Amino acid sequence: MPVFAKVRHPFLYQVTRPASGAARMKRAMARVRMPSRDVEIVLEATHVRKSRRLKGAGTTDRCSVAVCALDHADKFPHKVEGHIDFQYSRCFVVSKDDKRGLPAECYVYEHNVPEIAKLNDSRGGYRKLLKRIEREGPLVIRLTPKRTRHRRGRSGRGRPTVGTRAPENRGRGARLRYSTAIKLGGLPKEQA
Repeated sequence: MPVFAKVRHPFLYQVTRPASGAARMKRAMARVRMPSRDVEIVLEATHVRKSRRLKGAGTTDRCSVAVCALDHADKFPHKVEGHIDFQYSRCFVVSKDDKRGLPAECYVYEHNVPEIAKLNDSRGGYRKLLKRIEREGPLVIRLTPKRTRHRRGRSGRGRPTVGTRAPENRGRGARLRYSTAIKLGGLPKEQA
């Protein structure tokens, strides 16, 4: 029985049948790995123009930042196969293909430019992004390893109590919301 990685990312491909012209969506599941360090890439006007020629508007693999990351493949601490899935908060960089040429392994990064990803999907977004780069100069995009929010077996025992979860602060937030509602006149007098 094969053993699979616990975290996998789906890469979507559209397959068109030549005889009928019917299109189907296919999915390739890739193991997700954590990178060892940050990567900084520089988005220039040439990347935006190249993405525009490739009709990258609305796609995660041909957007301007994906094209930029592919041009800066030598800056990554791992191998880059060529397929990059750039989303609003994360970036998945394929490092290994399977025997059919589909992604088998990828590295996940977080980035600091969700507004650029949204510009790639909007009407006239390429013009706005190109004007911004020509006005302000090339944009530095920092790709950082994805933060791990939960580790198995990490109970939290023995840590100091700080902030709103301390015993003396329990229930305070609900009382605050209730008193604000009373001050604003949101509740009738008999409930207050």
